[in-house]
Amino acid sequence: MEDTSTKRPSGEEISQPPVVHHRIESSAVLRNSVLLFGFHIFTKSMAFVSFILLAKYLGTQLFGVYNYAFALTALFIPLCDLGMDTYLMREIPRLQSDEIAKQLGAVLSWKGMLTFLVFLLMSLTTGILDNFGTDRFFMVVLAGLITLLRTYWTTFASFFRAINSVGYETGMLSLARVAEFIVVVVSISMDIGLLALLAVMTIVNIIFVSLTHVLVRARFTRPVMVQEFRHMLAMLRGGLPFALATIFSSIYFNFDTVLISKFIGDDAAGIYRAAYNLLFPLTMFGLAITGAVFPFASQNYGRSRLEVERVVRQSVVQLLMIALPIAITTSFLSHEIVRFLFAPEYAATAQCLTILVWFLPVVFLTNFFSNTLGAIDEQTFVLKVTILSAIFNVVANLIFVPRYAQTGASVITVLTALLGFSFLVVKIGKRISSPISWAPLARVLLSGIAILPLLLWKPQIHILLLLFGSILLYILALLLFRALSFKEVKMLFASLRSPAKF
Repeated sequence: MEDTSTKRPSGEEISQPPVVHHRIESSAVLRNSVLLFGFHIFTKSMAFVSFILLAKYLGTQLFGVYNYAFALTALFIPLCDLGMDTYLMREIPRLQSDEIAKQLGAVLSWKGMLTFLVFLLMSLTTGILDNFGTDRFFMVVLAGLITLLRTYWTTFASFFRAINSVGYETGMLSLARVAEFIVVVVSISMDIGLLALLAVMTIVNIIFVSLTHVLVRARFTRPVMVQEFRHMLAMLRGGLPFALATIFSSIYFNFDTVLISKFIGDDAAGIYRAAYNLLFPLTMFGLAITGAVFPFASQNYGRSRLEVERVVRQSVVQLLMIALPIAITTSFLSHEIVRFLFAPEYAATAQCLTILVWFLPVVFLTNFFSNTLGAIDEQTFVLKVTILSAIFNVVANLIFVPRYAQTGASVITVLTALLGFSFLVVKIGKRISSPISWAPLARVLLSGIAILPLLLWKPQIHILLLLFGSILLYILALLLFRALSFKEVKMLFASLRSPAKF
C-alpha cells in the first residue's frame, strides 16, 4: 500500500487531509498546459516586440542600463515572499476548502510586509551603487517597483493553478501584458524617455494587481489577512526552502549581467542581454508544462503514483519536443536572426545567442525536475543543488567574465544548467520510475535532425520564411517518425472543452 503521508519542512510527518474542493485529474494537466502555453505565446510575443522596439529606441548604452536595472532588482525578488507562493501552490490541493482562505491570506499578509522592507533595502543598495538622486538611480528604483508589483502575480497564479482555474490567471495576466505593451509603443512614439516609461508601467501594474485581488475576493475566496502568529510562522517555515532555492537561482540568472556592466561596460551588458532576452522568455513555455504538473503531482503522488509517473514521462517528451528545434534552428541561424532584429551595433549578440540557446533544453528539464521534486516534498535536495549551482556560477563568472566578457558569461550559463541537471536527474530517478522515456525521445531527436539539411543549405530567402519552413519541416518529421500523432493533436483541442470548476 502506498504511503499517503506528507513531510512538512519542519520534519513533522502528518497524514494528508481529504481534498474535498476538487481533485486534479491527469486530463487537467494537459488542459492547463495548453492554456499556459498559449498564454505564454501571446504575452511573450508582445514582450518580444517590446524588447526589439526598446533595443532600437534606446541603443546599446541605455538599453544596457535598462537591463541592468531589472537584473539588479531581480536579485531581490525571492525576498518578497520567501518561497511561500510555491508552498501555497503545493499545499492548497491537499487542503479542505475552508482552509484555503487562511493560507492565501497568510501569504498576502507576509508579502505586504516583505515587499515594503525589500523596497527600502533595494533603494539603499541602488543609492550605494549608482548614487542617490541621479536619473540612473530613479530608473533602477522604478524598475524595482515594477518588479515588486509583479511578484503579486506569482501569488495569484499559484492560487489559480492550485484550484485548477488556470483560465483566470491567463486572462488577467494577458490583459496586464497588453496594457504594458501599449505603454511601450505609445511611449516610444511620443519619445517620453525611459524614466517616464518606467513610471507609467508602475501605475499599470498597480491597477492590474488591485483588480486581480478584487476578482479573487469576489469570485473565489476572501483571504483571511489577520491571523494567529503561530500560523503565520508555520507558513514562513514551509516556504523557506523554496525561498532559498529561488534566491540562489536569482543570483546565477542575474549576477552575470551586473558583472558585465560593472567590469566591461553597459554596451557589453546590452549586447549580452539582447541574446539573453531573446531566449529567457522562451523558458516560460517550459514552465507552462511545469506549472500544470506541480499541483497535480503534489496532490496525487501519494495516492496515484503510477498516474503521476506517466504524466512526468509524457511531460519530459513534450518539453524536449518544444526546446530541441529552437536550439538547433537558432544555432544555425543566429547571425541572420540578429541582423534581422537588431541594429548593426548588436552584431556581437549572434555569438552569445549561438551558445546561450543550448541553455533552453537543459533548463526546461532542470526546472521541471526541480519543481516536481519540490511538489513531492524533496525541496531540501533541490535547495542543495541550487546552492551548488549558484556557487559554481558566481565563481566561474568572476574568473571568466573579466577575460572573455559576454562570451564567457554565455558558456558559464549553459554549464551551470548542466551541472544542476546532472544531480536532479539522478534524484528524480529514485522517486519516479523511469522518468525519461528513451524511445519517444529518440523519435523527437530524429525529427530535430531532419531539419538540418534545410539549415545547412540556407536558401536565399527571408529569415522569417526560413524559420517558418524549419517549423513546418519539423512538424512533418514529428508525424513521420511518430513522435506526434493526429490523435494526440485532437486530444489537445478536446482538453480545452473541459473547463475546470472550483
